Amino acid sequence: MAEDPTSNAKFGPVIGLEAPGVDELQEGRPVITASGWDFNKPKQKILITGARGFIGNHLWNSLNAYYDITGIDNLSGLGSIERQAPYTHLDILTDELPDVNYDWVIHLAAQPGVRKSWDNLKTTYEKNVTASKKIFDKYEGSKILYASSSSVYDMMSPYALTKKAVEDIAPQRAIGMRFFTVYGPNSRPDMFYRMALENRVEYLTNHKRDFTHITDVVFGIWKLMLYPYELCNRHNDKSQLIRTYDFGRGQPQTLLEFAAKALPDVVLNNLYTLPFKEVTGESEVTCADPTELKKLGWYWQFSK
Repeated sequence: MAEDPTSNAKFGPVIGLEAPGVDELQEGRPVITASGWDFNKPKQKILITGARGFIGNHLWNSLNAYYDITGIDNLSGLGSIERQAPYTHLDILTDELPDVNYDWVIHLAAQPGVRKSWDNLKTTYEKNVTASKKIFDKYEGSKILYASSSSVYDMMSPYALTKKAVEDIAPQRAIGMRFFTVYGPNSRPDMFYRMALENRVEYLTNHKRDFTHITDVVFGIWKLMLYPYELCNRHNDKSQLIRTYDFGRGQPQTLLEFAAKALPDVVLNNLYTLPFKEVTGESEVTCADPTELKKLGWYWQFSK
């Protein structure tokens, strides 16, 4: 298994700032840091919804030194209790949202799960579409980044339909982030990467996925924040605005191909003994097109 690099890796200048880069490991995970950051300037205010979620938690840990962050979560997500980050317990659907003029709102809270969405139609719609609409309406003066999904490309599940609906109702000032099979430390307990590490995988499929390391995802989010917002939506013709970005390499792999690169040999050997199962109702292959994100200076460093 290849190890993550720790050697002061930089990703190139962004509006005069050499940032972000991966400078160190903390508790076995890469930490994104910003060289040349002016700590004397006032910190921008950020609201992260789903702050105890997999992506939200990593984002909070990476950005906390540079921004004034408020995190909200209702701890309904798998693995949220075990993650560490300050947060306010809040349900977007039923509670009042913070009445603060945030510079950025990063909306990550959602009801995940392509397969599970078939059994939770109402909950999936409310937590994904209704809750997002409430966020969009409340923070009309804020720059918004919101989580979308690779599943919008196939529309084969209720989950995919709700994520596409969120993109359709998002205001022009909001930018969607289509995440492709994000993996890494403290991921959801129902995701393949963690299940494999904990020897809980019962079968394999022939599906191919565009696996994306959580650090590369956080790096991409920060790139969107560091670039002037107008550059992210840089077309003069508003009908041609860049309103969504794919977060992935564009290199789909089978589960075993991914495992051979990202997991220890003992885990891989266990996976080789498992049967294959035909699973329907989801994409056979997911493949990101990171062209637009690369134009902002993003590229992957940790994805296998």
